[in-house]
Amino acid sequence: MIEALAAWRPSTWVDYLLLYMVAGASMIAYLLAKILLDTPSDFAKSLVRIMGKEETWLDKIQEAVAFSFGMTCVLVGWPGFLVWLAKDKLDEAARQKRYDEPEFNCLPEHLINKANPIEAEASSYVIAPLGTVPALPFGHLNKAWANFLADMLDERDEMWSFFIPKGSKHGKYRITATSDIKGYARVRNGKVLGEFITESD
Repeated sequence: MIEALAAWRPSTWVDYLLLYMVAGASMIAYLLAKILLDTPSDFAKSLVRIMGKEETWLDKIQEAVAFSFGMTCVLVGWPGFLVWLAKDKLDEAARQKRYDEPEFNCLPEHLINKANPIEAEASSYVIAPLGTVPALPFGHLNKAWANFLADMLDERDEMWSFFIPKGSKHGKYRITATSDIKGYARVRNGKVLGEFITESD
């Protein structure tokens, strides 16, 4: 039986059509498995019922008709769905990558100049006659500054000063800045990997 299937070769248009449909059926099986895995749990269904949004028989019939139509379209036009599925996977990976990225106020367009840590510290001291500010680089922010410097371990890391004007878009979600924001950023190959804010009114 297995040897006969291995030796079989399509010879008529019916054979080729059968091969085409088998590929479509395989995609349908994949989609069915995905739908079953994504089916809401009994707990989720009970919550829907509590909220008064339980499916009616009409909803179920419409869903069955739509499902049957969709599966028929997949069976016939599976190459197009295969392209769509691959594109959807790539888009999902891109969305996940963006979601996983750390959120910083500073964007590459806000970078001004390369900065030197020693010079930055020298210009950061604030003279407070009453001693309300510690005599340390950046005063009360000294610990945060030390943590910022401690992260610059890679030889490719560069320190840049940045300035975000009030009213401009900043951050991963392009929020409008409500005040001027100044500070220093850790940059590697043009990408912001860390930031230390020195001023934000």
